Amino acid sequence: MKKLLVFLILLLVVFCTKEETQIEPKDVVELVPLDNEISGWTRSSAMEIAENETQLYDIIDGAGQVYIDNNFVKFVRQFYEGDISGAVTIELHIADMNDTVNAKNVYDDQATGNEIPWTNDNAGVEARYKLVTGIAVNYYELDFWDDKFYSWIYIGDDSDAALDVAKLFALNISEAIRDTTAQ
Repeated sequence: MKKLLVFLILLLVVFCTKEETQIEPKDVVELVPLDNEISGWTRSSAMEIAENETQLYDIIDGAGQVYIDNNFVKFVRQFYEGDISGAVTIELHIADMNDTVNAKNVYDDQATGNEIPWTNDNAGVEARYKLVTGIAVNYYELDFWDDKFYSWIYIGDDSDAALDVAKLFALNISEAIRDTTAQ
């Protein structure tokens, strides 16, 4: 009986002294790739951060309404420069939408009907891309949602290599969202 009592006391001590590690929610700033985290791509400006409607309008004007309507918490925009047969710009948006329902709503609201679903080894829960063709400029846009985050990527080039780079950015962000150990 004494052995059982000692054993139970030891178990109690072990479980009571074990520290509970609570993982802090990810901040959108932590999800933004660093310089050369995607090889050859560096930030070309300061990161822009919005935590209220006024700040969001200052950054993306009327394009921010969909985020506001779906209760965004925090938004970041970051520009990158790299080279794909010449200098190319990437514009990255990541929004913390507070929950998965809001993130999915933004994703659905942004659909234009001419996107191509990215379903094989894709970023996020759902992802898609489209080639936008204009008179003088063609470019890719890619967007996805994962957990409570919505991300949009513009790359100012219409080559397959450009789409591959946009996908690398998306996969990097999605991996950062899902990496619950890096705090």
